Amino acid sequence: MKKYDRAAVLVIAVTLVLSTGCFLLRESGGKIVVFDESHNGDNEPLAVYNTPFSLSPADTELLREGIRLKNRVEVTRIIEDLGIE
Repeated sequence: MKKYDRAAVLVIAVTLVLSTGCFLLRESGGKIVVFDESHNGDNEPLAVYNTPFSLSPADTELLREGIRLKNRVEVTRIIEDLGIE
């Protein structure tokens, strides 16, 4: 059985956590933008939705602040719930 030192195990664990990603859904310039936060320092959007949308003031504020999601399934669900294509 191969033994690993603690530092190597920690690096593997952090890599796995980062590779699962954390997505940020937010409003920017009247558009809905999705960012993949697992790519540190990468501010390029993963997706930009130009579809006009009308939301409640509370939902609008949430999108201004940004909604963090665990995976692409959650991103897809929110996009569908908001009626954005």
